[in-house]
Amino acid sequence: MKYLVFFLFFVFEVKSQDTLIQVILLDDIVISEENNGFSVDDFIEYVKTDTTFYMGFKHLRYYSHYFDSELLINNSNGTIIGSINKKGTHHSNGKKAWITYDTIITLGKMLKRNGDYKYYTPEALDEVFFPKDSISVDLIISGSRNKQESQNMRDAKTIGFSIGTDNIERSNGGLSKKLAIFDTDMQKYYDYIIGETIYNNRDCYTFTIKVKDNLSRTSIDKTIVRNITSYFDKQNFNVIYREYKFIYNSLPLKLDMNIVVEMDYINNKHLPLEIYYKGYWNVLFLKPEYAEFRLKNNYYNVK
Repeated sequence: MKYLVFFLFFVFEVKSQDTLIQVILLDDIVISEENNGFSVDDFIEYVKTDTTFYMGFKHLRYYSHYFDSELLINNSNGTIIGSINKKGTHHSNGKKAWITYDTIITLGKMLKRNGDYKYYTPEALDEVFFPKDSISVDLIISGSRNKQESQNMRDAKTIGFSIGTDNIERSNGGLSKKLAIFDTDMQKYYDYIIGETIYNNRDCYTFTIKVKDNLSRTSIDKTIVRNITSYFDKQNFNVIYREYKFIYNSLPLKLDMNIVVEMDYINNKHLPLEIYYKGYWNVLFLKPEYAEFRLKNNYYNVK
């Protein structure tokens, strides 16, 4: 279960779904075949089958770039316990990728005497962004399932990059059902809102999935995804901004997480420039952790 906490938005498979969204709200925007060339139904189908966000993260690993990261571990009252700042280069030759560091600065109580991390958060972030060994990279989107992954991991990856998927295996309750935010059983808890905005001087459609304002506490507790907001570039429908809010409170797992991903183009390639995470999690039998993480990526080598 601990993998679910930190991989809610790092996905390596993308699939679509056919679940009907019963109610779509339009926020000061009218999408129609007459003035845009597509209908609301077309828009929702774009959302449900989108792979641009996923491909952006494939690009993150595929192209060499410079990174600057900071991780803060706090106690329950917000006081910083320790921090890790890492700067270096993510190298890639198109088949393998690896990391070299310019600096690693560790302050406070971050390490055990044997040099291992005292906390799970930096360990999980290393697995995602700073692998110790070389890793394979490609630009192929595969629909095949990794049989070695747990269902929790598959569900976490699914909800992260393909917000419209219906491939979460549902149980009679628990996290699997709660992550299926487009499932007909979950639609009564959410508003689905289409709007528009200007982001980085680009005209964008916005699509927001958020818990309804008038829900009872009992109903709210049946959700884990409280908000997902995406900005779609009107020129090509690429996701160039996404924000997540997750809250869950049960005996085995408690969490309150905010994640923001900012994307842009470099030489016409769609790439993550900044990733921000702030949250709390407490898994049964593990110590709770409060953390804040920011990763900036620049100087991509894209030709």
